[in-house]
Amino acid sequence: MSARPPHVAVLAGGKGTRFWPVGRASRPKQLLALDGDDPRPLLVAAWERAEPLCDRDGPWVVVSKALLPATRRLLPARARARLLAEPAGRNTAAAVALAAVAVRDAAPGAALAIVPSDHHVAPDRAWRAAVRAMLARAASARRILTLGLRPAFPATGYGYLEVGERRAAVRGGAVHAVRRFVEKPVLARARRFVAGGRHLWNLGTFAFLPEVFLRAFLASFPAGAEAFRPLLERGLSPARVAAAYRAVPSLSVDYAVMEKQADLEVVAASFSWDDLGSWDAVGRHARADAAGNVLPAGGVALEAERCFVRAEDGTTVALLGVSDLVVVRTRDALLVARRGRGEDVRRVYEELDRRGRKDLLS
Repeated sequence: MSARPPHVAVLAGGKGTRFWPVGRASRPKQLLALDGDDPRPLLVAAWERAEPLCDRDGPWVVVSKALLPATRRLLPARARARLLAEPAGRNTAAAVALAAVAVRDAAPGAALAIVPSDHHVAPDRAWRAAVRAMLARAASARRILTLGLRPAFPATGYGYLEVGERRAAVRGGAVHAVRRFVEKPVLARARRFVAGGRHLWNLGTFAFLPEVFLRAFLASFPAGAEAFRPLLERGLSPARVAAAYRAVPSLSVDYAVMEKQADLEVVAASFSWDDLGSWDAVGRHARADAAGNVLPAGGVALEAERCFVRAEDGTTVALLGVSDLVVVRTRDALLVARRGRGEDVRRVYEELDRRGRKDLLS
């Protein structure tokens, strides 16, 4: 690894539309406690998970400019110097490039890991071992590394990586070549992936030397390169960042950059992981009763099975003769949905937006 301490950037740009009615524009998912019974907001948990990998100033955080005040309140005072404000949401390609420029200028020669803020990970030490392995390989081989996990079941909501030859053994796992990225598969294809043993879940976590990533960004994403060229050549300033974000297309870093790399590598790791993208995922990691119900304090369940209940306003919720429901209550809204339909909650958000109900979305 580089002689300089590595850096980590936490991407905190989620909107939380699938977590309505708790998730709002002013309270996106990274600011909510959604990892089972962990009382910490997801961003705080991600920051604290990554902190041991970093120097004394801790991880960088890429966050919406509108959420800077809320983010400052959540994190330690020393974290404030490493908050990178995005003037507008432009997906992950722009966010990763912004972090790469910041670290390139602040710590030349240091490796950088990019980690999401909305994942369930356990144990933290296994995750850190894998990310350390990625950082070390990224620095020594001057390649871009991604993080993959052996699939525990045929998930259709995750992206996959098809792996090639094994290139090295590392403490956090094994390093393989990446043959290709695979979008969310249908169930039959996901089952083949699990049975075949050549595919990993794509965890959206990367490590690289910033100059290596920025060269790939320039070569693979011409429109992004044009928008970000003033930042690449002259460094960060509020005016240059604002201009870049007005011009850069909104694309994921996978699509804009990573899928186009011929020599990408993956660390195949092993730990408990989940993409906390819906109320269904939250329910998987919360303490349940003998009938599989997740209830707040004081909740009542009679002849009820496999229900998830969250009452933000302290309301006592009673269930009778029902099964497989998601019930989420706030002071001004109530969601009742079939469990397993968590991905579709965003449709409720979109319908309320269509009706002009900004009071329920902001």
